[in-house]
Amino acid sequence: MTIPVSIWSDIACPWCFVGKAHLETAIRQLATESPALRLEIRWRAFELDPRPRAPSTQNYAERLAAKYQHSVEQAQEMIDTMTQAISDVGGRADFSKVIAANTFNAHRLIQWAGETDRADETSSAQHRLTDAFMRGYLGDGLNLAKDEEMLEVVAALGLSREAAMDVLTSQRFADAVRADEQAAEQHGVRGVPFFVIDGYGLSGAQPSEALLEVIQNAHSKELQCTST
Repeated sequence: MTIPVSIWSDIACPWCFVGKAHLETAIRQLATESPALRLEIRWRAFELDPRPRAPSTQNYAERLAAKYQHSVEQAQEMIDTMTQAISDVGGRADFSKVIAANTFNAHRLIQWAGETDRADETSSAQHRLTDAFMRGYLGDGLNLAKDEEMLEVVAALGLSREAAMDVLTSQRFADAVRADEQAAEQHGVRGVPFFVIDGYGLSGAQPSEALLEVIQNAHSKELQCTST
């Protein structure tokens, strides 16, 4: 039995990394408790800031303070909280290295990776690329405005650098990204991560227990439907 799971997220969203890690924990637990159950995971595009981004002289705390109209000290407290949350789920964040960039082209590559998965050309490429982009952006200073840096990430995962270059030098998957963003509006998504599990929506970096409960409830509902 397969349960569909869609996750709207942005690479530039620290809490999306936390939510992804919680989903991975739920998946590992499912593999033990319900080995016959499969999740069909699809990463959906959401841009927290779709504007073109010029190089900024502000550091992350200053940009965060300006965005939320907080003091720099308050913004730094938010950063400390996010850094700890990411560390708690096995990630690493260094916000002093984060480079502000538009994420549209990165989302196009993530959609391309999803297509290669569905064509059985790759396995979990979309999930792996999402993870690698998030880790690079949050911890290693990955500049998502530079195609060459994204292509290095693609190649490191064993995916086709040439095919990814074809995506970046065209408008391929632009419509897919826009369709995801329109679907987010229809679902009433105002922030990410946002999970839709078999039609049931959950907002925020939900704990693995909450995700697991919804998945198991969806599984029970499907079992009831097939037995009637």
